[in-house]
Amino acid sequence: MSVRDSESTRARRTTPMPPRVRRTVLVLHIIAAVSWLGLTFADVTLAITGMASDSPEVRHAMFRALGTIADILLIPVAWTAFLTGLLLALGTQWGLLRHKWVLTKFCLTVLTVALTTFSLVPGLKGMRDEVNATPAGELVQLETSDVTALISAGIISTTIYTTCVVLSVFKPWGRTKRGRAQTR
Repeated sequence: MSVRDSESTRARRTTPMPPRVRRTVLVLHIIAAVSWLGLTFADVTLAITGMASDSPEVRHAMFRALGTIADILLIPVAWTAFLTGLLLALGTQWGLLRHKWVLTKFCLTVLTVALTTFSLVPGLKGMRDEVNATPAGELVQLETSDVTALISAGIISTTIYTTCVVLSVFKPWGRTKRGRAQTR
């Protein structure tokens, strides 16, 4: 294989996606990421409002709303943010394994998608089921530790999402070993 063949193979592997496709995926990624952050704020707000209220109707409504968010929005939004981010990493000059900031964002997103899918959503649905099992005029008694965990998850998620935004804007730390080797 000649040097020229090797260069053309490398160029094909790293050829970015067409600009129109990249912009479309980027817009979808930003919308999903901002939506995920908004849903996190909504989760925390609904949980705090529900627990602070002495009204059975308000508490029921807040935790049913949390269950609805879990049923309809959280999984699609989380996975859309993850998959569009992965497409951007693989289809642009940044690459998934070339820059430390991209790899860090990827790892943080994998962690939050896994926690959302396997812990947060089942927990929210469980709270909603507890509310549904409580008669309408009765104040539902949820475990304080469950609601505290939900609020803590919101704080941690917000910190992770904010970190991802900062990484996207500042692009710190340079290239990975693999990224440095590919530029030679």
